[in-house]
Amino acid sequence: QMLKNQGGGGGGQQDQQNQQNQDQQNQQDQQNQDQQNQDQQNQDQNQDQNQQNQDQGDGKGQGEPKVSPQQAQQMLKAIQAREKETQDKVNREKAAALKSRQKEKNW
Repeated sequence: QMLKNQGGGGGGQQDQQNQQNQDQQNQQDQQNQDQQNQDQQNQDQNQDQNQQNQDQGDGKGQGEPKVSPQQAQQMLKAIQAREKETQDKVNREKAAALKSRQKEKNW
């Protein structure tokens, strides 16, 4: 009877570990998908910006379009905001990974 209980208990712990691993994998997959979506949005924005720059350049007849200080400042703020979002996301992932490791080693 005790052996049966021991065997069943160990299996339950293994199932829980497998579930944790599956949950973590699903979370990583979702984060990767989110990152790919954001990368695609960034590419789309860059293409739009390049198209606008080309349109402006064609209209002026100049090879290199000029960016006003206001536009440069706006682009810089957008890039900084994206960088902050990325840093926050990385920090959250690190914290989640650290938290899951602490749960595993409870000895």
